[in-house]
Amino acid sequence: MKCQWALSEVVYLGHCVGGGHIAPLWDKIEAIKDWPPPQTKKLVRAFLGLAGYYRRFVPGFGATAALLHELTKKGSPDPVVWKQGCQEAFDSLKAAPVKQPILKAPLHDKPFYVATDASDVGLGAVLLQEHQETWHPLVYLSWKLIPWERNLSSIEKECLAIVCALNKLKPYLWGQQFTILSDHAPLQWLQTIQNTNAKLQQWTWQFQEFNFTVEHIKGSQNVIVDALS
Repeated sequence: MKCQWALSEVVYLGHCVGGGHIAPLWDKIEAIKDWPPPQTKKLVRAFLGLAGYYRRFVPGFGATAALLHELTKKGSPDPVVWKQGCQEAFDSLKAAPVKQPILKAPLHDKPFYVATDASDVGLGAVLLQEHQETWHPLVYLSWKLIPWERNLSSIEKECLAIVCALNKLKPYLWGQQFTILSDHAPLQWLQTIQNTNAKLQQWTWQFQEFNFTVEHIKGSQNVIVDALS
C-alpha cells in the first residue's frame, strides 16, 4: 500500500509521529537495550551509530558517549580495553531511550525557552515550551568538548553552550522572541557589559541576529538543566 490517509500517527524514519509529539520506535529501542558490550572498534562504532540516531531524546548524550568515542580513536587498541567507566557509559546510553521519551511538536503561538549547561567534558541544551504549568521538551542537544575547549573558563564554556544551541535551533528561533535559561548568573549581563575577552566578544556578536533575554535559574528550578551536559 503506497498511501494511507487520515492516520492519527505515522511511522517515519524510525520514529512514531503524530498527535503533536514524536517518539522513537520501540523495536529500535529494544535493539539498543539488548546490545551486548562491544569488544571491537567496529562494534563500538555500530552501537554509537544506532544510539546516536536517537540522541535528540537523550539529555547529555554527547558527554556520556565521550568515553566510548575515545575507544574508536586511531591508535587505540583493537579489541578495545573495556574499563568500568566504559561499562557505566554504555549502560547509561542503553537505559536512557528505554524510558520511552516523547518530544512535543513546537507551537509557534507559545514562547520558546532554551535551557543550556556546560561541564568539564560536554555541553548541553534543550528546547522547551511551557504548557499548563509543565515544561515540555522539543529537542535535546549535546556536544562533547574537544581538548582545547576543556581548558576554557566556566563562563566561556557556558557561552559556547549558547552559541552551539542557537546554531542548531535557528530554524525554530530565528525571528522569535525567546528566553535562555541558565544556572550561570554572569550570562545575564553578557550582552550588555564591555567585554575584553576576545572569545566572548566574538561569540556575543553571533547573538545579534537573535532576539532573546537570559534568565538565571537556581534552586529547585535547576531540574530543568540537570544532566544536560
